[in-house]
Amino acid sequence: MSPDDLLLAHADLRDRLFAAKLLIPSGVDGLYGRSAIFESVLQGVDAAAYALGLADEPTVMWFPPMIPRTTFEAVDYLRNFPQLCGPVFTFTGDNKAHSELVRRLDEHEDYSSSLELSEVALTPACCYPVYPSLAGQLGEDEGIYSTMGYCFRHEPSVDPMRLQAFRQREHVRVGTPDQVLDWREVWVDRIPKLLESIGLEFRSDFANDPFFGRAGRLMSMSQREQQLKIEWLVPVFGEEDPTACVSANYHQNHFGELFGITTPDAAEAHSGCVGFGLERCAVALFAAHGTDVAQWPDSVTKVIWP
Repeated sequence: MSPDDLLLAHADLRDRLFAAKLLIPSGVDGLYGRSAIFESVLQGVDAAAYALGLADEPTVMWFPPMIPRTTFEAVDYLRNFPQLCGPVFTFTGDNKAHSELVRRLDEHEDYSSSLELSEVALTPACCYPVYPSLAGQLGEDEGIYSTMGYCFRHEPSVDPMRLQAFRQREHVRVGTPDQVLDWREVWVDRIPKLLESIGLEFRSDFANDPFFGRAGRLMSMSQREQQLKIEWLVPVFGEEDPTACVSANYHQNHFGELFGITTPDAAEAHSGCVGFGLERCAVALFAAHGTDVAQWPDSVTKVIWP
């Protein structure tokens, strides 16, 4: 499919979701409201993804859709993915500065220089707040976690599979390298069963994150060569242009070193995560089975709404 044809396919699916009142346009690409039916499907996928990990007895954590700027900077998101990041700016000036801000607003001028960097940033991946919360030595019965929340990536697109504000269900394992890799292998078996049960076609492949710049290309190559990231790709727009709906990642000792996390035997902890893109899964379901959920196969609805 040519780039122009792919763009048309993206817009066509988005417009069908708008017409069915499943997504609600805001005037900004990739920033949409959700209907009750869309939310019901998304929550059903999330419940199924969460249930897959219940046998691991995870500790459940919930965080707001923002992280401290210190964490945002520590994980090197701005260094590695500047094109996607969302630091939060706010006004901290006096009356004179406010008058200038209002003047710029009234004149439709750029007012960014009237704002200052705040102490928070929009969360790019919902597992990021988990790691600093684990600083120190893990207990014998600790190391497996589950979290879900909103994330932000500045990636405006007409593709409804690629939103700027979206939710992830993430399962996290922190422990020894063997514990993390063995846990990831369990999820490599679990994920296809869920995707098959909801009637989605898919394939898996080793992948890399969209690191920025020349150094980023080297990091991407290393990530692929070491097979640190596995994605499950759903061909909503054809086999040539599939979209990752689930990923399983091995971070090695990155977060253990960064946040001082150690295993019960005082070794530096390794970590891994499994992430489900919930809006992507929901959109893939509407693309595969139609926008009228009443017409979906019983085998699918029994998974989404057991």
